[in-house]
Amino acid sequence: MERKTVRKTDRRTLYTKMVIKDALLELMKERGFEQLTVTAVCEEAEVTRATFYLHFDSLTAVLDEILVEALKMAENSSANPNEDMLQMLHLITNGERDPEKLQKHDTLLPVCQRVADLPKYRVLFLDESLSSYIIKKMFQAEKEKMIPLLMQYCNLPKKEAEMLFFFVMYGSFSINKMLGWKKDRNWYEIQGTLIRFILGGMDALR
Repeated sequence: MERKTVRKTDRRTLYTKMVIKDALLELMKERGFEQLTVTAVCEEAEVTRATFYLHFDSLTAVLDEILVEALKMAENSSANPNEDMLQMLHLITNGERDPEKLQKHDTLLPVCQRVADLPKYRVLFLDESLSSYIIKKMFQAEKEKMIPLLMQYCNLPKKEAEMLFFFVMYGSFSINKMLGWKKDRNWYEIQGTLIRFILGGMDALR
């Protein structure tokens, strides 16, 4: 009996948190994150303020959980970061400007470049006020995987590898923002150029 109660509670909690997160994303189609209020999100989600605060401390806490969710979804289809991945990117982009070839190996692109391609979460990336916050969150989420790779591949100390990764992530984010987060043929052409530029620089450090 107790197990059934726990399961029902868990399902109810997951559902309530889901409708709150969905409500925030829906409202962001009309206004920026900084213009949102807990009251507005509660009205959209059809929950009380008491229910909201039972699950989240603030709207930022809702945003954080959404970003974690988005990163996990993008990561599920990505390649594991290792030297083989870098070698494959070398082969794909070596001396070529073929966006279709890169598109076929989309899972080799870093997770942070593909999160915004998920329609549900794209609205977050269109909000200028969130850009710096999102970059920092992505950096924190990815650094444990990517920094050791850069240290090994480029023979760099940890601090320099960390700065290099931040530079690459910030630059990639800025380019994607300039392109309106649309992964069309032009996007893949530019990504191919950027990958060749980044890999060339990394090879020069070896």
